[in-house]
Amino acid sequence: MKIKNTLTMLSAIIALAVTAVSAFSQNGGLTSAAPDATTGFSTFSMPQNLGATVNSADNDSAAVVAPNGLSLYFSSNRPGGQGNGDIWVSQRPTLTSAWGAPQNLGTVINTSSLENQSHLSLDGKTMFFNSNKPGGVGAQDIYISTRTDTNNDFGWTAPVNLTVINSTASEIGSGYFENPTTGIATLYFASNRTGGLGDVDIYQSTRNPDGTFNAPTFVTELNSVEQDSYPKVRRDGLEIFFHSLRDGGLGDVDIWTSTRASTNSPWNPPVNVTSLNTDDFDATPSLSPDGSILYFASTRDGGSGGLDIYTATRVSVNRSSTADFDGDGRTDISVFRPSDGTWYVMQSGSNTFRAQPFGQNGDKIVPGDYDGDGRTDFAVFRQVSTNGIWYVLRSSDNAFYGVNWGLNTDKPTPGDYDGDGKTDIAVYRNGTWYIVQSSNGQFTTHQFGAPDDIPVAAANAQ
Repeated sequence: MKIKNTLTMLSAIIALAVTAVSAFSQNGGLTSAAPDATTGFSTFSMPQNLGATVNSADNDSAAVVAPNGLSLYFSSNRPGGQGNGDIWVSQRPTLTSAWGAPQNLGTVINTSSLENQSHLSLDGKTMFFNSNKPGGVGAQDIYISTRTDTNNDFGWTAPVNLTVINSTASEIGSGYFENPTTGIATLYFASNRTGGLGDVDIYQSTRNPDGTFNAPTFVTELNSVEQDSYPKVRRDGLEIFFHSLRDGGLGDVDIWTSTRASTNSPWNPPVNVTSLNTDDFDATPSLSPDGSILYFASTRDGGSGGLDIYTATRVSVNRSSTADFDGDGRTDISVFRPSDGTWYVMQSGSNTFRAQPFGQNGDKIVPGDYDGDGRTDFAVFRQVSTNGIWYVLRSSDNAFYGVNWGLNTDKPTPGDYDGDGKTDIAVYRNGTWYIVQSSNGQFTTHQFGAPDDIPVAAANAQ
């Protein structure tokens, strides 16, 4: 059942199916419909819980990383705070260190009311957040606070109400974007004010050189008749993440994304980030400063509390995963044993051991990310009669399929040749490459190399 009080829950944060497989002849030639191309704008690794040091038995959400990468701000109603929900910070000494024990930002920012959903400027000197403390304009308002020392997470000044932006309704989920070309700053936020399209809509307000903000405008392309909230724009301004209750999602609230051709162009129709969402509650997405990691909150099974903070690493569209079976961005120690056709993997993400029977003696292993979910799939190339058959076990749905592609004398050369984040089936034959593009199901041939050359892409096919 969909959650219809999303504004309350998210501002408070308290209270393949199997797709058809294409078959190909040994010399090329599409014989059945190909799978659809990837619908998302990016590929993310399998989400990982941020762990018990940061997450608690209560609700933890709306995580944002400071520009220096050494502080993690988030919202929580855990014990030890000032009120119904507070802003906390976790610190680390280096970019590769683990996050430390969270600390409450203190009474300058937090009150006995609700404070949450913070966001920082690019220089780390300005913070936006929302609160329902007395003296505001509406139910929840957006406030601004500044500091001079970006290394001092407890040096924030007394917050000021952004009265030009706030209304008698609620304003929540700030996302502050500073255009790298023009220098113009825009504050994105959500509101349930009258005149919108849905219950909660996304608005924007540009900032003047003197620091004041202009009257908010409605962001038509991003809104639906349902609830849309928590907009966060990538640093280059060409991609935005937010959460929504709109139709077409996988669960109650899902994470969505949209891109645009330039910072002056309208946003494209939003797309559900299916690799991150579940049939549970998935929300409050925010990219790390370098854009490589997405932080978000979820009520999915396996967490520490009601809402936990998770991370997912962005996989380069030109990356073809090798031996990263758990999708944490690290190569797993693994072997294939020909005698019994079993893969043995030590998963780096959980340090757990896995034995997966797939293949037989005589097969050549051709691991790769064939389904584009950021995890390596178990795959083998089998020489049968005069043909070569590819067998792939997809990590996204644990389904396997076979594709007839190549001759038994070919060298299998899997790789991401079309740049869609999925491994393509390909072989090398006497100086010619035969490639099946996963993005559109078409095949291409390329004359490159001599008959006795060793294709680099075949290095992992053994």
